[in-house]
Amino acid sequence: MLMRGKQTTIPSGAIQVQDVVLEYPVYRSVVRDRFRALLGVVMPSLMPPVRRVLDRVSFAIKPGEVVGIVGRNGAGKTSLLKVVSGLVSPTDGMVRVGGRIMALLAMGIGFRPMYTGRENLMLGGLLLGLETRVIANLISDIAQFSELGDALDQPYFTYSSGMRSRLAFSLATSIPADIVILDETLAVGDLRFVAKCYQRLKEIRDSGKTVLFVSHNLGEVARLTSRVLVLESGRLTLDGDVFEGLKKYEESLAEESLTAPIISPELKDVDVSLVVRNGQGQPLKVIELGQRVSIELTIVVQQDLGESFVFLRMMSMENNQLYAYLSLKRWETLREIPEERDSLHIAAGETTITWTLPYWICGEGSYFIDAYVGPACAPDAPDLSRGRFWRHAVRLRSVYSNAYLKGACGLAEMPVESVTMKTVTAPGRRSGDSR
Repeated sequence: MLMRGKQTTIPSGAIQVQDVVLEYPVYRSVVRDRFRALLGVVMPSLMPPVRRVLDRVSFAIKPGEVVGIVGRNGAGKTSLLKVVSGLVSPTDGMVRVGGRIMALLAMGIGFRPMYTGRENLMLGGLLLGLETRVIANLISDIAQFSELGDALDQPYFTYSSGMRSRLAFSLATSIPADIVILDETLAVGDLRFVAKCYQRLKEIRDSGKTVLFVSHNLGEVARLTSRVLVLESGRLTLDGDVFEGLKKYEESLAEESLTAPIISPELKDVDVSLVVRNGQGQPLKVIELGQRVSIELTIVVQQDLGESFVFLRMMSMENNQLYAYLSLKRWETLREIPEERDSLHIAAGETTITWTLPYWICGEGSYFIDAYVGPACAPDAPDLSRGRFWRHAVRLRSVYSNAYLKGACGLAEMPVESVTMKTVTAPGRRSGDSR
C-alpha cells in the first residue's frame, strides 16, 4: 500500500516503510500458472507458489537524509526502490512518502528510438509528471550538462550507450523533487562524465533533498551517504552507521572457508586450516590496507610426513589471477636459489606455521588463499604432482579504511619506510622566505 504525503500528513522528503512484504509468483508453466494466478484472485487456493523478495522490511527516513542501500545480488535492493517509488505495490505492509519522487532505476526507460533527444526529454518530463512549460525551461540546462551538442536533435536510436546514459542521467537529476532515488546510476559512461555525475550527486545531497541510493561501489556509498541499510535475502539486517553497515556487508562477501577433496594417494589423513589474524590475534575476514596481520596455517596429520614443501597461493577472486605466494623461504628464493630445500619436517600431530606481515598491501577486492602440502622437492623446479591443494582454504576482503579511498582501485600500495624532503633556497632569497 503506497500512501502519499497529503493523505498522511507526512513531511515532504520523508519516507516511512512498515512491515513491507513483496512476493512474486513462481511460474513453472507460464500459460497455466498465469491462468491460475487470475483464478486465484477469487480462489486463493489456486494461486501458484510465490517467491518472497522483501520480508517484513521496516525503516523511516527523515527529510534531508542521504541513505545508502547495500547487499549482494538478489538481496532485494532494486525491488525495495521500486516499492518506495510506487512502481510496484507491496504484497503486504505500508509505504508512506512525502512530496515528489524522482526515481532513476533504469537509464533511458520510456525513451522512443525514433524521437530526437530533445523530444525524448519532453516525453520523459511528461512521464515524470511535469508540465510542458517546466520541461522547456529545463532543457537548456540538461543539454549543457549532457554535452550532447547537435546530437540532441538527432534520433535516439543513433546514440551510443554512453550518450543515452548522459541524456537519461541529465534529465533525471534536473527534475525538481523532494526525494531522489538512484539505482547504480554511475555504472555506465566514460570516466570524465562519471566524475561529473558524481559531482552532481554531491550537489543533490548538499541541497537538502532526501536521497535513497543503491550502489555496489562502496566508495560511492561511503562518500555520499550518512546512513546505510543492509539487505540480505530480502531482510533488513542493519540500519545505522555507514562504516558499520559497510563492514557488515564486506564481511558477508568474505564467505566461510571451503575445502576441496583433491587428495593424492601419498597424502591421506591430512587436514589443514587457515586463519588470518590481526595484531591482537583475532580472526579477520575483512582486512584494512596497512594493517598488521598474521597468516596462520595449521596442519594436522595422523602419521609422520617427513620433509615437506608447504606454500600458500593468494588469488584474486574477481579474475582468478595469481596475486602472491608465501612459503618458508619465499624472500630468499626471490633473490637467488637457496642451497637448502624450502621445506620443513612435519611430524604426526599438529604443526602450525605463521607468516607475520607488518603491513597488508593487497589492494581493495576479494581474495582467496590456496594451501599446498607435498613432499620436499628441488627449489628451482618444484614438483606439485604428488602433493595436495586445499582450494579456497580461506576467503577474505581487502579494503581501505579511509572513506575517500574506498573503491578507488585494486592496486597494491607500496610500503613506505620513510619520507624525506629537502628545500634548496632560490638565489637572492633567504631560507624560510615565502610569497
